[in-house]
Amino acid sequence: MKKNQDCCGFEENKYISNKKFAVENPARMCQPMGALQAIMGLKNAMPLIHGSQGCATYMRFQLIRHFREPIEVSSSALNEKTVIYGGENNLLNALKNVSEKQNPDIVCVMSSCLTETIGDDIEGIISKFEDANIGMKLPKMVSVSTPSFSGSHIEGYDKAVLELVKDLCKLNIPNDKINLIMGNLSPGDVNEVKKLINDLNISSIILTDTSLNLDAPLDEDTLELHKYGTSLNEIEDTPNSKGTISLSKHADSAGKYLEKNFDVKCFSENLPVGIKNTDRFVKNVCELMNIEIPKKVERDRGRLCDILVDSHAYNYRKKVAIFGDPDMVIGIANIVSEMGMIPEVLCIGMESERFINDVGSIKELSNEIDYNPIILENSDLFDLENVLDNHDVDILFGNAYGASIADKNNIPLYRIGFPIFDRVGAQRISCLGYTGGIKFVDEVTNMIIDYYYDFEGYKLDEEEEIVFSDIATEEKHIEEKF
Repeated sequence: MKKNQDCCGFEENKYISNKKFAVENPARMCQPMGALQAIMGLKNAMPLIHGSQGCATYMRFQLIRHFREPIEVSSSALNEKTVIYGGENNLLNALKNVSEKQNPDIVCVMSSCLTETIGDDIEGIISKFEDANIGMKLPKMVSVSTPSFSGSHIEGYDKAVLELVKDLCKLNIPNDKINLIMGNLSPGDVNEVKKLINDLNISSIILTDTSLNLDAPLDEDTLELHKYGTSLNEIEDTPNSKGTISLSKHADSAGKYLEKNFDVKCFSENLPVGIKNTDRFVKNVCELMNIEIPKKVERDRGRLCDILVDSHAYNYRKKVAIFGDPDMVIGIANIVSEMGMIPEVLCIGMESERFINDVGSIKELSNEIDYNPIILENSDLFDLENVLDNHDVDILFGNAYGASIADKNNIPLYRIGFPIFDRVGAQRISCLGYTGGIKFVDEVTNMIIDYYYDFEGYKLDEEEEIVFSDIATEEKHIEEKF
């Protein structure tokens, strides 16, 4: 390894060493937000945040303006007095009110930075409530430790799914199913994965399924608990499945738990975005279930290959910057590399050794160029903006908080991730699987045509001269000769 190179062979990134002490415009969210998104994929579940009302209000605010659906989040509503004397009474009252008035199948209690700091024993308070109501029909109650002052929404999602599986799973007869841990995906992406699994003709347990709850039709019902999603019986059945595939490398704790305790084989791979990653996902599923790949799936793969070729002339060598969750950033970087683009700047809001290692796989896709991306790990949008002040890119990928950066640099923003509050249809954005990839390539290519080509299809800026070293040397020799 050369001096000034990291383990992946990339040159040392000066932007990481210059990281300031504060976070400005973070590229991540807090743990309870991630846990809440996991719980919203459960059927007839009530999330309860043990903290101040502001925590629950902030969650509802962000979720409603992204999904544009009614969101129910309860709170133990701590105040100044309970901060001093503890929030036990507030949580007992909240559990009583939720159980009696809304009759959920499960109540998921998430801690906040406030209750973690004062040291409330949430599991002990839940046990106290259950002991005081012996003989009564109570919902299942699960606690998830989600201090807002550490980690990110990704750790929150991971912890919530792990606690659900640990609390509910029961070993029984084999079910011939496959467990799928989604991670923080949009309902549209969950739908794409379900469609692909359906095309493969296998049964699955989705942990957790937000596709119907957060992209629901308009009806006359008042605000109530979600009717759809993963049921408690399905979570109980997870240790009886043939295997688990975690679509997120950063949310695979439940899969590892099932593998360690129930010998349920676990695969933890990159998001199935683009040809290479979707091929690996399909291969893992088929090997696990011992099935052949259906013709329909092969046809969809061929259609994605076709659009990659069709759009290559527009996308080739376009430089892009991507920010967001590490799984999504790596997934998008892979598919834009397959489109002929160069993922020039990669920004995530947390530290992740797995993310850094995965950047090496992108280098394999771009072996025709001297690829040395700028990696912003544990960084914020202030860092990203500073980098883009000195490095030109043609398109920015990320959530709605990137709009001002894109506007400042006069480049288009492809909105993906969470939250997206300045457009409608965020819940239907998808790029996973072969058909999701087709939609993604269509939209990105048309965005480039809109922005960089005139109405007759001619490129607005000057064509970049592409010089290959061997050809240039040969031409120089020819010129010297004549």
